[in-house]
Amino acid sequence: MLRIALIIVIAAALGGVGVSFKVSDKITNLTTERDTNAKGKEDAEAAATAAKSAEKKAKDIADKATKELVGTKDSLAKASTDRDEQTKRANTLSDQLTKTTAEKTEAQQELSAWHASGYSVVQIRGLAADLKKAGETIENNAEEKKILTRNINKLKTELSRYTGDGEKVELPAGLKGKVLAVNPKYDFVVIDIGANQGALERGELLVNRGGRLVAKLKITSVQADRSIANVVTEWKQAEVLEGDVVLR
Repeated sequence: MLRIALIIVIAAALGGVGVSFKVSDKITNLTTERDTNAKGKEDAEAAATAAKSAEKKAKDIADKATKELVGTKDSLAKASTDRDEQTKRANTLSDQLTKTTAEKTEAQQELSAWHASGYSVVQIRGLAADLKKAGETIENNAEEKKILTRNINKLKTELSRYTGDGEKVELPAGLKGKVLAVNPKYDFVVIDIGANQGALERGELLVNRGGRLVAKLKITSVQADRSIANVVTEWKQAEVLEGDVVLR
């Protein structure tokens, strides 16, 4: 019996040792798996961190490239504007050069003409002054002639009044004015044509409205800047109104 018991104790001990070895292996495996998982987690976190860093770096590179692209576009636009301005300036300078060259050629031709005339610049300036003065004299004479002619016609008109001469009074060509006032009762009007414009007593004028003949007037009294005229009955087509055009 003692022997059997000893065998049982030894067998039990051997079984316990076997179980202990199995538990130890299990623990070792679990520890290894845990360490492996932990390392995998660390590797995953490291990979995620690296990916985020790479993404940020790529974004920074893209932003920098975008800014450089915008800067390049701005530089290109400025260069294009500068080119257009330079082209415009060059065209302007070319036009100015052409104009200056033409003026220089004209001046040289005029200088050659002066030399060919045998007159000095001072003499030519004197001739120009004399020519201007002569022109002013001619204009003054022409104005004096108009005044004299006006006075002569006025004297003829007054003389014909006393001599009974029925010669027609001629008014200046192109004489034109308008009706200032109308007296329909006595059929006379006031016009803005007077002695200063060449109006003469007994001178005849036509009244026009919209391109149509309205009546004929005969001047009866003349002042400096206006005259009084009667409406010639046999020529009257319609009533004369203020603002109607009066012409020779």
